[in-house]
Amino acid sequence: MNDWIIITPEGITESPNEIVCENFQVLGFTFAKSEEAALKNLKEKYPYLNGSGFDEVWIYKLASNKPLIKHLGKEQMDEQFEDEFEREMVKVNNITRILKDNGYTDICFDYRDEEFYFFEGYTDAHLEIRVEVKEENIEIYDRYLSEKHFVHFGNFKLSSN
Repeated sequence: MNDWIIITPEGITESPNEIVCENFQVLGFTFAKSEEAALKNLKEKYPYLNGSGFDEVWIYKLASNKPLIKHLGKEQMDEQFEDEFEREMVKVNNITRILKDNGYTDICFDYRDEEFYFFEGYTDAHLEIRVEVKEENIEIYDRYLSEKHFVHFGNFKLSSN
């Protein structure tokens, strides 16, 4: 199984400086065995894309979940910020892998507060997943959005293996 990104060349966006430009649009990310399965998963995960007018899609297998972050128009960025951000992304990717290994499908990182990492998942219902990191261990809690409390799911080691 691989992570895939599906994009389309049919789109426009507006920059922070309010410049409208044609560009590629990310339609979604999926986890599948092949390009065909990735496209099928995308259509199931985002049914609003069917008939949306996006006809041409490009499907790429992701070689790494670790993005290379660069900043346009800035000469220097704070190296400490970049190092901290990179460590956070490694941690988020490890948590995502653990969640997928434990049956959570169609999940994505949502945000982090001072105590927890929050992920969203879409199975038969919208699911919110809260992860608490304690040194090299994580505790996973989940809840359906209709409920008002989190239910403990399990404890796992936070490792890169």
